[in-house]
Amino acid sequence: MKMNLEFVPIEVRRAAKRVKAFGGRALLVGGAVVDLLSGRDPDDWDLEVFGMSYADIEELFADKNPKAVGKKFGIVKISVNGIDIDLNVPRRDNKVGVGHSGFECQFDPRMSVKEAARRRDFTFNTLAADLSTGEIVNEWGGLEDLQEGILRATDPAQFEEDAVRALRAMDLLARKAKTVDPSTMLLIKSMHSRYSEIERDLVHKRWRSLLTKADKPSVGLEFLRESGWISWFPEVEALVECGQHPEWHPEGDVWIHSCLAADAAAQIRSEIPEHQREAFVFGVFLHDIGKPEMTITPQMVAEDKAPKELLWTARGHDTYGVTPAESFMRRLTDSKKLIKLVKIIVQQHMQPYGLKAGGGKKGAYARLASKMEDAGGDLRLIGRMCQCDSCATSLDWRTRSLATGEPNWEHISSQRVFDYAEEFDKDNSAVAPKLMGRDLIAAGLEQGALFGKLLRKALDLQYGDSTLSKEELLEMVLPEE
Repeated sequence: MKMNLEFVPIEVRRAAKRVKAFGGRALLVGGAVVDLLSGRDPDDWDLEVFGMSYADIEELFADKNPKAVGKKFGIVKISVNGIDIDLNVPRRDNKVGVGHSGFECQFDPRMSVKEAARRRDFTFNTLAADLSTGEIVNEWGGLEDLQEGILRATDPAQFEEDAVRALRAMDLLARKAKTVDPSTMLLIKSMHSRYSEIERDLVHKRWRSLLTKADKPSVGLEFLRESGWISWFPEVEALVECGQHPEWHPEGDVWIHSCLAADAAAQIRSEIPEHQREAFVFGVFLHDIGKPEMTITPQMVAEDKAPKELLWTARGHDTYGVTPAESFMRRLTDSKKLIKLVKIIVQQHMQPYGLKAGGGKKGAYARLASKMEDAGGDLRLIGRMCQCDSCATSLDWRTRSLATGEPNWEHISSQRVFDYAEEFDKDNSAVAPKLMGRDLIAAGLEQGALFGKLLRKALDLQYGDSTLSKEELLEMVLPEE
């Protein structure tokens, strides 16, 4: 089988040609080969260079300002016309310590292509392409597994040395495969106790990749549950078999609903500003994470702990969900900015429904816009959250698609949010505080602790009645003499 080299950037092909002229051999390896054979645009370009030492590669590409940031792993990084290329020396990874970083690399430019590929996690990642001929090098049956959509460990003994590969399976299954080879699944299950060996940033990387890149993140999420690795994320595990009202949630329990919401978010994440996108997909998946603690169950009714009419309700789950959402996110990252926006999405996700049901007016939507903006988001973000929630709460959820518009994603709760967002774009005066600290000073008040209290009161009054002027607000909040 041959690869169509037209889809390989000329900069990558020229780098391989330069290696060949020197007397070496450069093969395109890794995810780029899989992506090209699957009709996707690769994110990375990796060349494995045979017959040359690390120093040889550095010298050969000295005019390209090579970066030795990957020297420990035998990787020379260059950038040509905006195309980043990694050139690596064939190596063996010997386990000498705990964790992903506990490997010692043994470089061998004379290594065979098959032996060099042995260290790669899954068989389809062992595929290589000769950029002079387009020929696919298939030493481990990766081509057949790719065509069948099977995720299979290349070398079980080496696979289990690196625990992060279990989470890579979660991610890659959803993005590049269809099923996990049974023996590989058993291997992953046997690695369960070694989760603590994985650096937190690698856990975050795999979750982020799943939710921001997979067309159907639910595939990877189901793998997490089936493999048992979900137990390392107890806030999420609690969603499994948490019942919901069958009339409102015909799709099933909170876990199923959350997985469907994640799939819905994947359909529209390209519509989200890039700086908000990661928080959006995490927030959508975690939006009902407060339900396990707040849901009224049949047992609670039977024990007279709650009235029958509240069965399967989960009042306050949006506010309660902030704590488990933060707990989950802190397992992944210390990013205050990311966590803050995820928390506000979880906390406010019911507001579009509540405002619609309660006949919320302009000021109420302005208040919601202000809360979202303070957390680094915007009003449209919570409207998109509302769309995903709605599309995961329906008998026809399998046919819902933003691309086809069947059925229409725009429903009244989210549409009202979008309408007000458009209105605030034209005139932000309803959202921006009308009364400022300088106005209090001009009125004769001395700056102090009272300022914050008065300004908050003024803002509450403003959002309650958007027609109030600054002067009226000032008169209403000034202390009586």
